[in-house]
Amino acid sequence: MPNLALPADFRAMILDTKDYQSRYVDLNDLLYICWGIGIPVIHLKVFPLEAKRMCAMTVKVGARYAILLGHEVRYPAQAAYYLAHELGHIALGHLYDDTIALVDLDDVLRRKGSADDEEERAADQYAMTLLTGQPDPKVLTDTQNYLASELAAVALQNAGALEVEPGTLALCFGHNTGRWTKVFAALRQIYRLPQPLWKIINRVAQSQMAVDAIPGDYGSYLANVMGLAEK
Repeated sequence: MPNLALPADFRAMILDTKDYQSRYVDLNDLLYICWGIGIPVIHLKVFPLEAKRMCAMTVKVGARYAILLGHEVRYPAQAAYYLAHELGHIALGHLYDDTIALVDLDDVLRRKGSADDEEERAADQYAMTLLTGQPDPKVLTDTQNYLASELAAVALQNAGALEVEPGTLALCFGHNTGRWTKVFAALRQIYRLPQPLWKIINRVAQSQMAVDAIPGDYGSYLANVMGLAEK
């Protein structure tokens, strides 16, 4: 297993398992990587915290970590960025011995490039390196005047050559230009239909742990916050 602190190594390991058509790092890759190295990832459908607009949270219990995603998004590239950012906090040692939780209340995706906190910038760079191969990628720079449909088309056409997931390419355009309205309009066309990502994330979690076997109120509580009780 590559060194967790080296996102380029993790990226190379993932790419080596992919075929040419999908040779990029996506949300499913990150979910299974995290579970594979012992970092549970769940999406909080019901918030047990006062901070109901929490973007994401990393929790440390002893020598173990868990990532809790809170911001409900519609596009896989968004969730992949949040997860990669939190993985960066873990890999870079941002949870010290006396720190049991690190909470990102703001949307870490749109905040990139303006964060004053050095650790947040480092986690941003970790995420971008894992997802794109570069800590501060400058891609699709000639698309400034494109319509959203053209941005989506260019992202889809260049994903294979650049080895970056199409939605992530659109997000990189947002990082570089701040034109998020155009980015999200492009994401709608890249992914076609909105996806219930909290269900996808928590189905993976459910496949990795026996929630039903957790005794007493603990299992019921976990099922509730993960939305597993919903019909």
